[in-house]
Amino acid sequence: MVVLEVESADEWETIVSGCFVPLRCAGFESSFQGRMEHTGLDERVSVSLVSTSGTSADRTESLAHRAFSDDLHLSLQRSSSGTVVAGGGSAAVRPGSVTIYATDRPYYLDYSPTDQQQLIVQVSRASLGLPRAMVEDAMRRLALPGGWRSPAARNLFSYVDSLPDGATAAVGDTVRDLAAVMIRSSFGEGSSVPRTSRGLRHAVQEYLRAHATVRGLDMDAVAREHFVSRRRLYQVFEMVGLSPASVLRAERIGIAERLLTDSPDRTVEWVAYESGFSDLTTFTRAFRRANGMTPREWRGRPSHA
Repeated sequence: MVVLEVESADEWETIVSGCFVPLRCAGFESSFQGRMEHTGLDERVSVSLVSTSGTSADRTESLAHRAFSDDLHLSLQRSSSGTVVAGGGSAAVRPGSVTIYATDRPYYLDYSPTDQQQLIVQVSRASLGLPRAMVEDAMRRLALPGGWRSPAARNLFSYVDSLPDGATAAVGDTVRDLAAVMIRSSFGEGSSVPRTSRGLRHAVQEYLRAHATVRGLDMDAVAREHFVSRRRLYQVFEMVGLSPASVLRAERIGIAERLLTDSPDRTVEWVAYESGFSDLTTFTRAFRRANGMTPREWRGRPSHA
């Protein structure tokens, strides 16, 4: 990862043009600050976290026509608001919005309100392996329906938000996989299941996190939800020395720890059920195995009194 911080308009335009594509930046705040956290995964995909005190960027027609790549920008608005203009349309963005636009075509980004932050995946269109017409439709639509609320969008952006150390070909392939799934699933067409083991494992982890409090959730149901066999489900977790059941249990234990602290007047039994456990005995056994003490003992520690 490369981290760059600047306090001048000229420096920021140089950084943005170097990490993405040549752009003309304007509309700077008088006390402008910009920070770029950029990770190149391979020649066809990169991830950037962009934070500014407010600016705008113009990919002019002349700049776009000189492009040597077919990259897409998949951008998650993390904070503040703005407007993305491309392909004859515009989309208002706010926290949770996801926009899709091409770098070899003109676009304009109005991120002039303060406290801006975007998480951006730049990826070659051809490397996604999607039908050209589908990608064109996504660009015409400009904004992904549902934005961050879409499970496929959460899978992509939660993965790139916590990339493992070291850019590897497998990580880049996983990002492309999750990006393709996000676009494909937004049209309700084809398989919405990641094809890579890393991608599938991450999607399942996000699903287990979102459904941890659902009592009775079993791995057969999780496998069916992701259109894979139980064997395949366990296989992708065994590759990293885990099991989907252990991941689910850890999520539930984490929820229980927070509830034990935040709800001191509630019974341990209430905490067990609210955390997704089916009975107090199973909860207590799992909690002791994870923390070396019972829930009551954990709650009674001086630091949690």
